[in-house]
Amino acid sequence: MVAQSRIYSSPLQQAIDPYPVTVTPETPLVEVLKQMSMLQSSCAIPVNTLTNGKIHESPLSKQEKATSVLIVEKKSVEEDQYNAQSSFLLGIFTVSDLVKLIATGKIGNLSNLSENVKIKEVMSSNFVTLKESDDQDLFTALSLFRQHKISHLPVLDSMGQIVGVVTPERIRQVLQPSNILRSRRVNEVKNDSFAVTTPETTSLLEVSKLMSDKQMNSVIVTQKKRNKTQRTEIDKPVGIITTDDIAQAYYINMSLATIPVKKVMKTPLNCLKQTDSLWDAHKKMLHEQVQILIVCGKQGEFLGTVNQASLLQVLDPTVMFGLVRKLRKDVNQLQAEKFELLRTRNAQLEKEVQARTAEIQAQLERDRLLAKIALRIHQSLKIDEIINAAVTEVQQFLKIDRVVLFQIEASKVAKIVAESVEKNCNSWMGETFSSECLMSNLNMNQNQIQAVYDLTQTNLSTEKIIELQKKQVKACLIVPISQDEQLRGLMCTQECSEIREWQQSEIDLLKQLATQLAIAIQQAQLYQQVQTLNTDLEKQVQDRTAELQQKVQELQQLNILKDDFLSTVSHELRTPLSNMKMAIHMLKVFPVLERGQQYLDILDTECKREINLITDLLDLQRLEGGTEFVPIDTIDLASWLPTMIDPFKSRVREREQTLKVKCSKKLPKIISNNNSLSRILAELLNNACKYTQNGGEIKFSVESNQKKSSKKSLKEAPSTIKFMISNPSEIPESELPKIFNKFYRVPNADPWKQGGTGLGLALVKKLVEQLNGNLLVSSSNGWTTFTVELPI
Repeated sequence: MVAQSRIYSSPLQQAIDPYPVTVTPETPLVEVLKQMSMLQSSCAIPVNTLTNGKIHESPLSKQEKATSVLIVEKKSVEEDQYNAQSSFLLGIFTVSDLVKLIATGKIGNLSNLSENVKIKEVMSSNFVTLKESDDQDLFTALSLFRQHKISHLPVLDSMGQIVGVVTPERIRQVLQPSNILRSRRVNEVKNDSFAVTTPETTSLLEVSKLMSDKQMNSVIVTQKKRNKTQRTEIDKPVGIITTDDIAQAYYINMSLATIPVKKVMKTPLNCLKQTDSLWDAHKKMLHEQVQILIVCGKQGEFLGTVNQASLLQVLDPTVMFGLVRKLRKDVNQLQAEKFELLRTRNAQLEKEVQARTAEIQAQLERDRLLAKIALRIHQSLKIDEIINAAVTEVQQFLKIDRVVLFQIEASKVAKIVAESVEKNCNSWMGETFSSECLMSNLNMNQNQIQAVYDLTQTNLSTEKIIELQKKQVKACLIVPISQDEQLRGLMCTQECSEIREWQQSEIDLLKQLATQLAIAIQQAQLYQQVQTLNTDLEKQVQDRTAELQQKVQELQQLNILKDDFLSTVSHELRTPLSNMKMAIHMLKVFPVLERGQQYLDILDTECKREINLITDLLDLQRLEGGTEFVPIDTIDLASWLPTMIDPFKSRVREREQTLKVKCSKKLPKIISNNNSLSRILAELLNNACKYTQNGGEIKFSVESNQKKSSKKSLKEAPSTIKFMISNPSEIPESELPKIFNKFYRVPNADPWKQGGTGLGLALVKKLVEQLNGNLLVSSSNGWTTFTVELPI
């Protein structure tokens, strides 16, 4: 039974574990180790008490790792007239004791451990305890830990019964003096002389011996690494192993003599820096649930360790008392020198005030600069003006040698778009750099600020350093300009003459400025896109408007042509019908024998005229559709022409006209359509007769242009046949383009009132095109000539 303390209250009461693991002296060691192993591998199980080989559960709801076991003896005591069983402490067994047994070879594997070995044989009988008392507190426990170099402190009441166990870890969890820990640094308490290191190839058994010999609870595993800057070897920590790790390996029957330490060490490590506060170390211990942390230098070299005792050492009353005595001595010394100190302090305060004033002034200047650039961004969308003003203002404000603004293009090429440089420095304007090469030379990531105070102190290769030194770079500060998580540019400020310690205020200024420039670039791009879209839209509107106007004009022209067509067709169709109607009326009025034959002739003529008009319209529509297949005939012009010309000779004689025919003696045979060619020539001859005065002359000639290919030619020369019909009637030049339109008739060209539909020449043109020929017309000097040119 563990006695419950009624004396202690916070904070010592909170640091006591009231339910430690307890066993009797006769309990076999193997059972104790199994019990510790079970508690080591679980995190939320009830706490157990082992008595005579039997496990009894305790009411504790949350169990920590079992790193110690108390060996107790049950005795009967009289309390309030009742006999009760109480536990009296005989000894203690910890994980450190287990490691000593393993190192000295006193025990073998857990599976082979004999039950004859009792816990009383290996327990530590010479132990330190804390007696229950009103004047005891956490500082008493801390003093005992530090004085006796122990990690477990049993607490007993006035009767010698066990109250619980206190450990440094529980004290650290209870006592959290954040202000004191925040004010102290790691380098003040780190253990550099007591730390033990070993290579990662060392076996677990050798490590346990090392822990036993050095009386240490942990060993740092290191590797030899070469320091590039100082060209020396350093010990770089790669892991850490504690007595708990050795015990855990033993519990699972690992071969400690053969397994190297790298198999079970804790890695990777989250090291501390010397400048970190003890509060940071405290939080990191809580977060990672460890009791020791490693301190590393700038190059990753091992400098020492910080454990829970290191943190608690800060709160040791003895240490504080020593500090108080030293402070008293210092106060006495300061008292003697107070006047000089006050004078010095006043001067220092004055300097600090001046420095603070200068800092505030600089901050105001930075804010004024940012406000000025932001105002320029809001007032202008011209990105060139904005970035040129920005680099100039930064160069003047920071009093720096060179400021360069790079634009990262789609091809990953860094192009300089703005620069402000001192007279004694070379200009970079006009140079192009590969984006990857530039960032590789400067050893930077796309979205990471790079501050280099001395180029020679970087991790760059000698070749890269020489390359940048040739460009007069000794120190640089590079801030990325990102947009939508993509690198758009880099602002690079450089010192060409000396190294420079970049201040955080300067970095913050350029960072804010980069954000402003990213906004400006985005606004300019959006404005350019809107302008481009407006221009394209305006052009599209203009094109569409012009297209619609053209369509409107075409529709208007079509409406005019439709009206003209309907007017002409209706007129041409109604004229024969009117004549036919009049002839029929006359036949009804007058007897057939008197003038009947004359009216019948009128009906026949007008009926044929109506049929011809409808036929011409249908033929013209069929030709314009272009869907009719044209049969091919072989025409012998020598025998075919007379049969076509002879019918016109009688008509010419009726009007006392002369038809002169001029043909070659040897006319070729041509491949064409007989009906189409007959109709073309008939229409042209009819027009020539119709528009030629009585007694006039009509010319009809045929010319063959059949070429013979030369022997050297690979292709035969094209051959054509020309039909030319001329009559003494001139057509005005302005009317020539219109004569092939449907229903068009040349004004005042028919003094004899012979009439016509205006479809003849339109029909002839379509027929010639159907035969793959050309129809030409010329009119001058009182003559008009139509030329039909067809392929032979």
